[in-house]
Amino acid sequence: EMVKVDMNGNLVTNKSFEGRWTLLYFGFGRCPDICPSEMVKVGKVMDTMKEKYPELVKKVQPIFVSVDPARDSIKALREYGKDFHPSYIYLTGTPEQVQKMAKKYRVYVSKAEETEDGDYLVDHSIVMYFHDDKGDLADCFTQSMRPSDVIEKIVDRMTFVPTI
Repeated sequence: EMVKVDMNGNLVTNKSFEGRWTLLYFGFGRCPDICPSEMVKVGKVMDTMKEKYPELVKKVQPIFVSVDPARDSIKALREYGKDFHPSYIYLTGTPEQVQKMAKKYRVYVSKAEETEDGDYLVDHSIVMYFHDDKGDLADCFTQSMRPSDVIEKIVDRMTFVPTI
């Protein structure tokens, strides 16, 4: 069960996204390189899908889940979010909520050693989790995948019709 807080301070659970396909990414606002590049990749996915698959993209919700609740306050994430695609929803929570959600999705999270000025990095899995409109995991996308690869898999999953 996902329990987090969005940028308006509202409690968010799995039920908040029923009927939507979600693209979930775990990261942190002070990440210097990988999180921003993955966030930009999702933006490209959303923009390209808007052009090529306008009906499908309406059903996709990108979500950024913070793995650094100590520093990723609502205010900090609101500021961070200005640099990325407007369709993103940003979630944070208590350390316990973050830990529980990371464990549920088997996301590796490890706070690195602090520098003298108290700064630190958070090592974490670099995977996007794609869930169907019922909340079930439909696919995972790795860092090495190009936006076109991600789009192909998203469209494939969203349009798949099982045969009897």
